Amino acid sequence: MYHSKDITVLIATKDRVKQIERAILSSVNQSINPRVVVLDDASEINIKKELAYKFSKFRIKWLRSNTPSGVAGARNKLVENSSGSIMVFLDDDAYFSDEYSLEKILKKFSSSDSLAAMALKIVLRQETDGLQIPFNRLERILNKNIHNNETEASYYVGAGHVLVREVFEKTGGYDNDFFYGLEELDLSSSIIKEGKKIIYFPDVEVIHEPQRSVVDKKNQLKDETYYSIRNRIWVSYKHLPIIYLISHLFIWGSFYLLRSLLKFQLIKYFFALKDGFLKLKHLRRNPFNSESIKYLRKNHGRLWY
Repeated sequence: MYHSKDITVLIATKDRVKQIERAILSSVNQSINPRVVVLDDASEINIKKELAYKFSKFRIKWLRSNTPSGVAGARNKLVENSSGSIMVFLDDDAYFSDEYSLEKILKKFSSSDSLAAMALKIVLRQETDGLQIPFNRLERILNKNIHNNETEASYYVGAGHVLVREVFEKTGGYDNDFFYGLEELDLSSSIIKEGKKIIYFPDVEVIHEPQRSVVDKKNQLKDETYYSIRNRIWVSYKHLPIIYLISHLFIWGSFYLLRSLLKFQLIKYFFALKDGFLKLKHLRRNPFNSESIKYLRKNHGRLWY
């Protein structure tokens, strides 16, 4: 049984004062009183100086990194500088839709010892509204109500997710080298290989209003596309059995090649391939076993692509 002292909300931010203020407000205005840890990941302005006085009555710990950590690195720093068994990760441009969100999360984790991660119902608000949930388009078409049903899942979306500290530490947490992109899929795969469950929990809704990426726009080669290609190679190599690895790399490699051709970004494509494959000799390969594959097939996991 978990209690309010066991839950901590972890939020990393970079140069987004208004957004992080909204995220913090939604975290402290809850039916329970959580700890909140905020990491200022090398912002040009000092986030703590801008906001700390507004939240002096709440249990908020302010951290600052003087060099960019990336998404994966920032989350690891938040974990290292926090306590509590139930870790609720919230993007700085996201916020809870109601004041009972954390209470519902605690109750759900208290009901199952095998539960290690939780994907929340993320409502995307931008030019075209939508959902960020762990099911592909075909599954949503075949099951029109899938977004409203609690079910086991094969991964979670980073904007709002929950992890159990014990399992996080056992798997090694996020891989800092990923920096940006697919870090959730990588950790989800490690969790499944531990024999633990990930669930999609639509009772908790997070509103996500995406802002400009944290990736350094001054670097013309290492942008979102670069990290998507490079990190896809790493995730596939680390977790997929050989037959799925070959299929996965062929399909995604072809997809990114075509997109790079259309966008005149072939140099970036081959640069990402080079960096992706060069790192493989340093990665530990630990493919899914039969039980993990069974879990993935049952819960909409992607194996072939």
